Amino acid sequence: GLCPAWTWTSSSVMADDDKYDVIPASQRPDGTWRKEVKVKKGYVPPDEVKKFETRGSKWRDEQIPGFVPGMDPEAFAASQQKPKSQHQRRNENRKKRKEEAAKAGSSVDEVAEGVEKVSLKAEAAKTEEAPMDPKEALQKRIRNLKKKLKQIDELKGKVDK
Repeated sequence: GLCPAWTWTSSSVMADDDKYDVIPASQRPDGTWRKEVKVKKGYVPPDEVKKFETRGSKWRDEQIPGFVPGMDPEAFAASQQKPKSQHQRRNENRKKRKEEAAKAGSSVDEVAEGVEKVSLKAEAAKTEEAPMDPKEALQKRIRNLKKKLKQIDELKGKVDK
C-alpha cells in the first residue's frame, strides 16, 4: 500500500457487529494520528488496495535488461562483460608467469635455454636496426630540418597577418 505505517490485516480490524468492522486508530509516518474508522465488512481502504499489474508488465520486470529474445545467452553474457583495465591485465599476466615458473621448475637446463632465447632476441633486435648509409642519414636529417624551417616560415606569416 501507499502507507507503510499502517497495513490492512485481519489482526488490525476489530469486529463491532456482523455488518461493520472498526479499523483502530494508528499513527501515520509523519507522526499524526489517524482516528478510528468504522467500515463495512470486506471494505479495503484505497491506500491499501494493491496496484494492478498486467501480465506484460510482470514479464517485463522479470526480463534481464538489454537481453534480446532469441539472442544466444552466451553471446549476451560476453557482451555484458566490461573490458579489463590495464591493471587487471597486468595482474593476470603476473599470475600466469608465476604459474608457468612454478610448473617449469628451476632446472638449470631450462634456465640456460631461457637465457639463450633472450640473447637471441637481443641480437635479432640489433640486426633489425641496421645502421643507415651515412649519406642517407644526412639527407634524411636535411629533409627534416627543411620541413621545420618551412613550418617556422608559415607560423611567422600567420603572426604577421
